[in-house]
Amino acid sequence: MARKTDLIVIASAKAQPGREQDLERALRDVSKPTREQPGLVGFSLYRSSSDPAILVGFERWASPEDHARHLQGEHVQRLMSAMGSVLAEPPNIVAYQILDED
Repeated sequence: MARKTDLIVIASAKAQPGREQDLERALRDVSKPTREQPGLVGFSLYRSSSDPAILVGFERWASPEDHARHLQGEHVQRLMSAMGSVLAEPPNIVAYQILDED
């Protein structure tokens, strides 16, 4: 059962044509350090079945503060600075509060 402080973050990114594998590699590279961070409840990556250039990260954090610390991490900063030449458009990152779940 979700705690009231749990936070879901869904981040999607679209690679430029021909850069799909670069985007996947970059996101996989930050997966391990992200999974090791305090406050992370779960992290997974997905590829769109309708557009293979789109990858989605699904994150669950114990609190908004844990997610904010994650964003300041060195691995996230490296990822963001490297994405300029890989992404077709700015990433879409949305945080959600859990209302109801089984």
